[in-house]
Amino acid sequence: MRVLKWAGGIFLVLLIALVLFAAFGLDTLKGPIARAVTNGTGRELTIDGHLKAVWSWVHPRFRVEGVSFANPQWASEHLMFKADAVEASVELAPLFIGRVVLPEVHLTRPVVNLEIDDAGRKNWLLDHQQQKEGGSRIAIHALTLDRGELHYRDAERDINLDVGLDTDAQGVAFQVKGIHKDLPAAAQGRGGQVLALKDTSVPYPIDATAKIGGTELKANGTVTNVAQLSALDLAIEVRGKTMSELYDVIGIAFPETTPYTTRGRLVKGDHMIRYENFSGTVGESDIAGTLQFDLGGKRAFMHGDLQSKLLDLADLGPLVGTDQPRESGVLPDMPFDSDRWDSIDADVRIKAASIKRPKQLPLEHLASRIQMRDKVLTLEPFEFGIAGGRIAGTIKLDGQKDPIAATTNLRVKDLSLPEFFPTIKEGQASIGDINGLIELAGRGDSVGDMLGSSNGKVGIYLDGGKISRFMMELVAMDLWGVARVKLGGDQPVDIRCAIADFGVKDGLMQTNAFVFDTQVVNVQGTGNVSLKDENLDLTLNPHPKDRSIASLNSPLYIRGTFGAPKFAPDWKRLGTKSVGVLAMGIINPLLAVLPLIQEGKEKESPCAVLIAEATKSAKQSAQEAKAGVPRPPAVVEKPRESAAAGGTRREQDSVPASPPQ
Repeated sequence: MRVLKWAGGIFLVLLIALVLFAAFGLDTLKGPIARAVTNGTGRELTIDGHLKAVWSWVHPRFRVEGVSFANPQWASEHLMFKADAVEASVELAPLFIGRVVLPEVHLTRPVVNLEIDDAGRKNWLLDHQQQKEGGSRIAIHALTLDRGELHYRDAERDINLDVGLDTDAQGVAFQVKGIHKDLPAAAQGRGGQVLALKDTSVPYPIDATAKIGGTELKANGTVTNVAQLSALDLAIEVRGKTMSELYDVIGIAFPETTPYTTRGRLVKGDHMIRYENFSGTVGESDIAGTLQFDLGGKRAFMHGDLQSKLLDLADLGPLVGTDQPRESGVLPDMPFDSDRWDSIDADVRIKAASIKRPKQLPLEHLASRIQMRDKVLTLEPFEFGIAGGRIAGTIKLDGQKDPIAATTNLRVKDLSLPEFFPTIKEGQASIGDINGLIELAGRGDSVGDMLGSSNGKVGIYLDGGKISRFMMELVAMDLWGVARVKLGGDQPVDIRCAIADFGVKDGLMQTNAFVFDTQVVNVQGTGNVSLKDENLDLTLNPHPKDRSIASLNSPLYIRGTFGAPKFAPDWKRLGTKSVGVLAMGIINPLLAVLPLIQEGKEKESPCAVLIAEATKSAKQSAQEAKAGVPRPPAVVEKPRESAAAGGTRREQDSVPASPPQ
């Protein structure tokens, strides 16, 4: 029925137009045309100047002067369009189905006001039904203009832009100023002479620069179907202070970064945009790859690969919030903005061949697969190459929870002892591999909060090896031993076993076991580390395995904060001699690294042997105490030649040992 009404109405208008044109000329049509448009759209069309016919071989062409067209009542401006003159060709056939198709339009001094209100209504759609259909009865294929103005207001997206347009011999020049999502916006550039608004086959050339907030863009290439942006093929350069600001530009969440610059090719097709073969820098790191955004689903889906030849560790700081000035503490405390995570799903692989870092941090490479699904961010696998080995596993942040729920499951595998302490000269002759685990779960909107509320376990161990005698004599605080090594030269000594094992509850790391057992000294530790308050409260008890009168034999306290740790002996106990030493002390059955040690090596594990000895000794002591049997001095069997220790072990005398302090 609507089509019949439109066809009948247009036929009647054309019939009247032919009669009036034959009798009085085209100016007599101004009134009927204005009334027909006004009645059909509900908005007033005014023609104050002449209506003339212009010669054309293909379609009827007309020139109308002094034209204005009103906005709907809800719009902020009275007029949607006005121009000193409009010259247009018209296709006749579409008029009979209710559409106005204008193959060519030229505007003289036009002013166009386009607006979307906070309810999503668009002023260029001509009736309520079209608001639902999202279409328009007026289609302009090609547009040229002289000295035009375009004002665009979008209350939904907080966009307010003023555009100046003009056509000269080189094409259409434009300048843009305004606000885009509370950020100052400006752009300028030039396009082809004819603006192909609806042509889906003819690319429109464009060369432009733009700046929105701290984000700058340069683009050169072609746009097809300007009104709908159905296709893009642009060489672009993007730079900014942080990639997170791209959220305000394109509505897709990117992480916080250091200042960046990238160059690549932007291609748009059906339901996708691809940024391909780009390269650039983020801070001091290089970056390259291809990212594609699929636009057909509930949210944009980003997938692709990123590579870096050299990743600067400092550039990872903003990702976890370590780049912000802090009054106290060292753990990252800048919150993640998980509300933005709902803007995108992702599956991106990233690989860094080498890492620029402080000399004391032996990081080597990074590889991860970053996935985002329904506000859940997963890094799996996540792998750091470090000290000739690796730390690898899974990190998961659930942004659906408030605060964010975080879980970390990482394995420490085959870290080389000398490479782990690259700045310690005496440690470079050491031999041994560090293994362990980190299993934590916490809640919070920053890394610091997540760690401060975490529960789980952390443990590392060294299952045999060798280490500098000089270092161990220092740990034992044996002055005579230190002097003897200095005079006779340093030699490596056997490491029987080293374990640092912590249970974690509500951000407090409590020692399950802390032992470093060598030929020279057995060090036992107790205490805790607070991830919530960043405080240290550890006590190390070194027990030298000889009877040197020069051994200070004092506990060593590690106190203070992560940012300012303090090391000091127990001055009150300095010089007090112990009768002996237990090999290990009582082993906590919750020892986190025990399953890893039991997985172990093909050869007999020194740590497993030591744990078995200590456990047996502890059980025996408990039974004797229950039976009322006086406890004799415990002994430590000093190393002997044995493959079980993973190296040379010399037979030595046993030494009486005292109970644990």
